[in-house]
Amino acid sequence: MSIRLLLLAAAIEACCCYLVSLGDLQRQIPQLWVGVFSAFLGYALAAYFVLRSGAHFGQLHLILGAALVFRLTLWWSPATLSDDIFRYIWDGRVQLAGINPYLYAPSAPQVAHLRDALYHSVNHAAIPTIYPPLAQLFFRAICLLSATPAAVKLALLLCDWGLCLLLAHSLVGRGQDPRRVVLYAWHPLPLVEVAGSGHLDALGVLLLFAALYALHSQRWAAAVCAFAGAFLVKLVPLALLPAFWRRPRAGWFNFRKRRALLLFPALSLLAFWPFADAGEKLATGLLTYVRHWHFNAAAYSLFRFVLEPQYARYLCTALFALIALGVQLRYRDPYRAAFATLGAYVLLSPTVHPWYLLWVLPFLAFFPSPAWMLLSGLIFLAYEVQIGYGSEGVWREKPWVLWAQYAPFYLLLSTTAYYRYLNRRDGL
Repeated sequence: MSIRLLLLAAAIEACCCYLVSLGDLQRQIPQLWVGVFSAFLGYALAAYFVLRSGAHFGQLHLILGAALVFRLTLWWSPATLSDDIFRYIWDGRVQLAGINPYLYAPSAPQVAHLRDALYHSVNHAAIPTIYPPLAQLFFRAICLLSATPAAVKLALLLCDWGLCLLLAHSLVGRGQDPRRVVLYAWHPLPLVEVAGSGHLDALGVLLLFAALYALHSQRWAAAVCAFAGAFLVKLVPLALLPAFWRRPRAGWFNFRKRRALLLFPALSLLAFWPFADAGEKLATGLLTYVRHWHFNAAAYSLFRFVLEPQYARYLCTALFALIALGVQLRYRDPYRAAFATLGAYVLLSPTVHPWYLLWVLPFLAFFPSPAWMLLSGLIFLAYEVQIGYGSEGVWREKPWVLWAQYAPFYLLLSTTAYYRYLNRRDGL
């Protein structure tokens, strides 16, 4: 078993080296697919072997060690699939200059003196920042040390590997095989999107799982503090608030837990306070994103065929709110409730970039799902849009890409659900 894992790790590392050798991935999407899907095959085989075999403690060290090697290899790859990292650096430099990043868009004349060679890579330069306060403080801290993509990627890479360690520890705490961490640690998605592109989601997901681990251990204050941190990096975790209110063996009205929850608004207000002089501009960038951006959406794309875009967004938001509340009332396990809620968020969001699945992928270590594993690999097809954008400057989605990603996912999801239903019925 260890030999098979070692050989698969070598194969995935070879794929990582191949991706690094490509250089600018944006202009070589077919070659990206060759490397990523080959690595995904190695990952799928490793996941199969781990799930089907007995526990062996030495293999955990191999899994975690190889995961770090994969990430350090992709760290050398330039961030070309996404330009988000340049916005992180811009926001950090703006803060170091003593300017509130929510006040001015990068194209504003008030910050013209801060423009350098990296400015031309900053995305959506006419829109103020959308990133919450803790993310801003993270950008500032990194830029204080080194305002470079390499420094940002290294910090986020370490967050991502820290998540691997936390997942292994959490699996032990839940009585599950810690080697299941391979379902996240060896997946090409975090390798490409965190180590390669340097997406901030790695920090938010790490804090979210720290909160879930503390919640499982009934350390209410630590859980709420970490949960507030995840919310202040990316606003998405706010949808999980009911899961942090309700907890097994503590009920809905546990006094200690209710008191700890007061930390959430307190920490949120404290984090926003240094940026309060921006006033209404605190939400300008976020509102622009919510109202106008859409890409690679599942349900939203279908709703747009019969509804105006605005009403399609309202419908997706309403459905998500109902599903999020419903699953968090149904599932007493906060991990399962969070998995179902964030899965619904991805499927109902008007914008689904590949790195958005980073919020769902770690849950596969606890709840292996063939359908979600499949989607997490097929999501790389979304980069097809870069072919036309890189050569002609035209951002045009193609219907076949959506069908190729989501049709197999929904088919496998429904088939799996039906199979489990039959098993439960036969068990009765």
